[in-house]
Amino acid sequence: MVTGASAGVGRAVALRLAREGAKVALIARDKPALSQLKAEIEGKGGEALAIAADVSDAAKVVAAADEIESTLGPIDGQPLNVMSNDLA
Repeated sequence: MVTGASAGVGRAVALRLAREGAKVALIARDKPALSQLKAEIEGKGGEALAIAADVSDAAKVVAAADEIESTLGPIDGQPLNVMSNDLA
């Protein structure tokens, strides 16, 4: 599970995890960018789930985790929180 996955470091981390064979849950606010990244990962044979959500909303994070586990299986390890601050 990579938050901030639509651009920058988050995008790079998601691509790297997918390249290494991980099923990747992509979370960010930018739905079009998430869809593009999901297509890129799947085009290279990977598996990804894109969820447009703002991680400052706890209920959306819980809902995202539920969707991830029902779609990709149990979340293995800790979520990768690439960027979260008061200015985002």
